[in-house]
Amino acid sequence: IHTFISTSPVHMKHKLQMQPDEVMEAIAFSVTRARKYTDTLEWSPEDATRTDPDFLCAVVETAIKAGATTVNIPDTVGYTMPQEYFETVTMLRNRVPNIDKAVISTHCHNDLGLAVANSLAGVQAGARQIECTINGIGERA
Repeated sequence: IHTFISTSPVHMKHKLQMQPDEVMEAIAFSVTRARKYTDTLEWSPEDATRTDPDFLCAVVETAIKAGATTVNIPDTVGYTMPQEYFETVTMLRNRVPNIDKAVISTHCHNDLGLAVANSLAGVQAGARQIECTINGIGERA
């Protein structure tokens, strides 16, 4: 099972019409509920690379506490540069106290032609899983 919810300010306001505390509650609820049905659970903060860094760390910590075993870091709109993606994964590894209880996964879109570079930057920073498409067949391809 893979659950996700948007965490960037623009997505929370215009897509979800939710406040940060409501998003945090939804994360805890959905991950806890889904975990009742499986031993492994992946969770994603959609639009992670445009999410406030402090909030991103908080939601990742909450998801892991609720039972997420894999935390996927999506570059949903495909605009992040490799160094930024590296820094995001590094930040999570350094600031989320329970990050060692989950596998960090990359999920990069190729809008700027950087999905492979960003994914590899994530691996360099400590990600252990890459989500990708094969032969260029993916969303917005």
